[in-house]
Amino acid sequence: MSQTAYLFLRLSALGDLCFALESLRALEKLQPGATVDWVVEDRFASLLEGEAGIRRLIVYPRKALSHSLKRPWLWPKALLLLWRHGRALRRERYDCLLDLHGNLKSGLHSLMIRATRKIGFAAPRAREGAWRFYHQRVSLPEERIHRAEEGLLLVIEATGQALPQGGEAVLRPSEEDRAKARAFLQETKETWEEESREGSAKGTAMDRPLQALAPLVVLAPGSSNFAAFKRWPLERFQALARHLRKKGCRVLINLGPGEETLGKALCPFPLWKGGEQGLRATLALLKAADLVIAADSGALHLASAVGTPSIALFGPKDERAYGPRHPASLVLRYPVPCAPCGKRSCPAPICVRAIPVQAVLDAALEKLQPPNL
Repeated sequence: MSQTAYLFLRLSALGDLCFALESLRALEKLQPGATVDWVVEDRFASLLEGEAGIRRLIVYPRKALSHSLKRPWLWPKALLLLWRHGRALRRERYDCLLDLHGNLKSGLHSLMIRATRKIGFAAPRAREGAWRFYHQRVSLPEERIHRAEEGLLLVIEATGQALPQGGEAVLRPSEEDRAKARAFLQETKETWEEESREGSAKGTAMDRPLQALAPLVVLAPGSSNFAAFKRWPLERFQALARHLRKKGCRVLINLGPGEETLGKALCPFPLWKGGEQGLRATLALLKAADLVIAADSGALHLASAVGTPSIALFGPKDERAYGPRHPASLVLRYPVPCAPCGKRSCPAPICVRAIPVQAVLDAALEKLQPPNL
């Protein structure tokens, strides 16, 4: 009996890729013998490289194309890149294509792909006319549902089966990734211990010495530059980090690509530079944490994807659609009548900036729940 061949199409957005992986895990349970390929942009390909359940990645060279298209003398190179990408898309015929993206770019990909069935969203979820490229269109319920649940509706349409029980981690760091994270934590251990001894002697840094098994809390203050207005103020992250240290927690700062300036404001806490370490190693670090506290960002969704509880500092986005998926996670937002709003910019996002440090600290200590905090 031949295996059913699927192609998943979710090109970009770190959080949305994590949500789309729930559809992959559901399909694995419903059709264990199926093979799955995935189309993804080059910026996010490293997240899926080597991931169990994905046979082949087809990488859309967005970065190289953007570079070439701005320079007319490189247009022949851009055409060659597009031709090669189209050839990769058409190399195989699939039994079923699932477009979890739903815009013109993914729709054009769908047009080029050879598949017996092409399944995507109906309008208005499918934007820019993307629905025209599908054989089967899935309408969403009127009530707002999560992005991950949207993708699961496509799996139901493809298989005709009820969804299995979920809840497990959808991303699985390799042993190599884990070793890299362990090495970093070992390096920082001596720093923590030294600062703990100095602070205890001075009576300023901590209330008592740091214990070997103290909870590990990762703070992720950044977000994409496009969504910088969703960030919680750095001075509040700094205050939160100090309070957590005084309570006996190990505190790490996770920085994404281009966020080095944020790290300078959060010294002297140890900095994990995800842009240098890589996405897969960052997954392993987040999995090692007891708690992640983050802005509405990719780091937040990576933590949920590996099964780590989080506290999400939300602002304009609707958590019903974009909130963390881990069942033990918590969303905090300052209560204002205009939130959530879904805006792409805001001059004064009080909804996130006004979240009190004490509220986040109280929630963190409740999540950690060791008897000695």
